Amino acid sequence: MVPRTTPHRLRLLAVLLVTAVLLVAAASWTRVVRAGEDADRLRERRLPAVLALEQVAEALTAADRAAVGQLASGSFPLTGPGTDYQDAVKTAGQALADARERLDGSDRTLAQLRAVDGLIIEFTSLVGMAQSGGEGPRAVAGIAYASDLLHAPDTGILARVGQLRESELAAIRETRDDYWTSPTAMAPLAVSAAAGLVLVVTTLWYLRRRFRRHINPPLVLVLVGLLVLSAWDLSNAARTRERIDTAAGPGVTRLAELWQARTAVQRVVGAESLALVTRGVGVDHRAAADAALRELAYPAGPEATVRAKAAEMAGIVGELRGRGFGPEPDGTDHTPQDQRSVDLVIGGDSGTLTAVAEDADNDIADAIAETRRDTERRLATASDDQGLAVGGPLLCLGMLVAGLWGLWRRWDEYRTGG
Repeated sequence: MVPRTTPHRLRLLAVLLVTAVLLVAAASWTRVVRAGEDADRLRERRLPAVLALEQVAEALTAADRAAVGQLASGSFPLTGPGTDYQDAVKTAGQALADARERLDGSDRTLAQLRAVDGLIIEFTSLVGMAQSGGEGPRAVAGIAYASDLLHAPDTGILARVGQLRESELAAIRETRDDYWTSPTAMAPLAVSAAAGLVLVVTTLWYLRRRFRRHINPPLVLVLVGLLVLSAWDLSNAARTRERIDTAAGPGVTRLAELWQARTAVQRVVGAESLALVTRGVGVDHRAAADAALRELAYPAGPEATVRAKAAEMAGIVGELRGRGFGPEPDGTDHTPQDQRSVDLVIGGDSGTLTAVAEDADNDIADAIAETRRDTERRLATASDDQGLAVGGPLLCLGMLVAGLWGLWRRWDEYRTGG
């Protein structure tokens, strides 16, 4: 039933105004809070989980490289895999624990983590047992089996860590494309704000016609408030979307590529060292080194300086290939006898594979640190509501007070006849 008296119309307009402003406040506050939660989830859980898993892969590859390097150097019977190996295994364990804290905790994820834990224990056991073989065939076989366990396609430790990483990257993409960070999240605010603007304009027109007032300042303030809040929220939504798109898209991709390049650097040295101590018997470890070098040379991958280092590493590998594997084994000793080949792979002087790889690793580590800072900064600013979570409701409260005051003045004027 349409109200036919001025007091009834004023009361209806007041109810409609309160409803419209409350809807605007709810739409704005909900979008801001939920978008901030998505950005915080990416910064505090998703991104660190991916990077922790990448660190697990890199550290285990470094451990593999350190163990076979000790075997190639002839120090294995006395020192075992060495302190570099121990440090790398410890780093992998800490990174895996960090990832476990940040992953979703589903049964499937926990089962995958347990499988990785078990395989790492098996990997370290194989390396430990290899030490009892001195530097002969038993030691070579133990280290080779440990390396195969680490790098086996589909079932190896790195393959399982990669599956966890891919699941988490998919979760990052899902969070990035969530409704609350999409342009459609602005639709409820746009509809409610448009309805509020139409209502205020209609109310101003009605009051001007009924009470012969050219303007109602409190309702004009409501009109301005609606426009300000809409622009404020739209600006924040666009800012949040841009930063999440950049950080959770190219930013995360870039970080993953850099970590994988760091792993590839370790793999080149480890695979060439293993090819040297096994004399090419069994798995073709040099093929793995070639694959890692191709990954480092990929134009869209690591830094240009790293690609230059990769080219230098490829030159050293070419020299190694020209030398072969050294003297043929006598059937009981599979350790390398060609000292020049050993020095080219694991020597500490400049121009050796290990030295160049260390330089490349340092360059990649610097790039990772810089990229991570930029990505985390973008996610932090994406979660910043720019005062909307508090300022929006306060502005709406002010609009309610002003709007009801403006309507009450006309109602009081009608009631008193003034």
